[in-house]
Amino acid sequence: MSEGRPGGCLCGRVRYRLREDPIAFYACHCSDCQRQSGSAFGLSMVVRREAIDHLGGELKPVAVPMPDGREKRSVRCAHCGTRMWGEPARFPQVRVLCPGTLDDPRAYEPFGNMWTASAHRWVAFPPGPRYEQQPDDPLAMVRAWQERPGRGAASR
Repeated sequence: MSEGRPGGCLCGRVRYRLREDPIAFYACHCSDCQRQSGSAFGLSMVVRREAIDHLGGELKPVAVPMPDGREKRSVRCAHCGTRMWGEPARFPQVRVLCPGTLDDPRAYEPFGNMWTASAHRWVAFPPGPRYEQQPDDPLAMVRAWQERPGRGAASR
């Protein structure tokens, strides 16, 4: 990926460039992701923190205290509220980019599913690893993504 992949928010004020391919990309079916996305699952595109160049537009950090004591941190457009990426407290070296904010959201295909025990009954799982909950090994999804068949971007 020579020049990177551009992206932005719904209103178009926030713009960024993803300079590197993801470290991992998977679907999460936990109730937090379902609630946050308003959908059946969330897509998690893990990238190195330095892989995102913020090109313009006002960003607003948001921290949501969870009932179990965790804190969900994200960065959103200050104007339209689009969630741009998450900033996991346990892994400050990465960001979890919201892949739907890429100008070409079809550039990558997720590989793997976690928290499948919470998945909606109608969800059909594509090939790839499946975990009923969070994998014990925090690098399991990274390895799965990096070793997936046909490795690379879906459209180059």
